[in-house]
Amino acid sequence: MPALQAIYTEMQEKGINVLGIVADGMGNDVGALQILKKTNVTFTNIIPDEQFMNDFVNKTNVVPVSLLVNSKGEIVGELIVGSQPKEEFEKIIEQALKNIK
Repeated sequence: MPALQAIYTEMQEKGINVLGIVADGMGNDVGALQILKKTNVTFTNIIPDEQFMNDFVNKTNVVPVSLLVNSKGEIVGELIVGSQPKEEFEKIIEQALKNIK
């Protein structure tokens, strides 16, 4: 999460936002919120409801997984599997920005 927090903080001027999905937060929202607070995460995180779990979360085979979405809500590029260092996220985001302009 530190890499995503840094991306959120440093790339806002480029219109980049970060949204977290706390896949294991259903039924444990207090625990999830404690972890977010402990790790100093300030970007928005959601705890999925049952429908979102069925439609998206349960269809992902790995955690963590990241994806880029454009302003129309369309997925841009490939899923990013596993944790990545900040520099790798920046490289992926910069390439995606070049491809959508």
